[in-house]
Amino acid sequence: MYRRLFAVLLIVGALSMLFPRYVYAYLDPGTGSYLFQLLIAGLLGLLFIVKVYWGRIKAFFERLFSKTGEMKEEQDENVQ
Repeated sequence: MYRRLFAVLLIVGALSMLFPRYVYAYLDPGTGSYLFQLLIAGLLGLLFIVKVYWGRIKAFFERLFSKTGEMKEEQDENVQ
């Protein structure tokens, strides 16, 4: 009983904070450039991660889409 009441109050409280009636906010011109910097940094970071792990990514998709990939894995296991 109390858990359900607490959950309802929590949801109502969160929604009231997310959708306020009046908003008095100011975004200075630097905010847009900062968000743009974050977006570019995130994309470059993602590209760096892909570059570092490209061999693993390529091997994963080769095994995924190759019917002979299973046979190659079995042969590699038998050789070792």
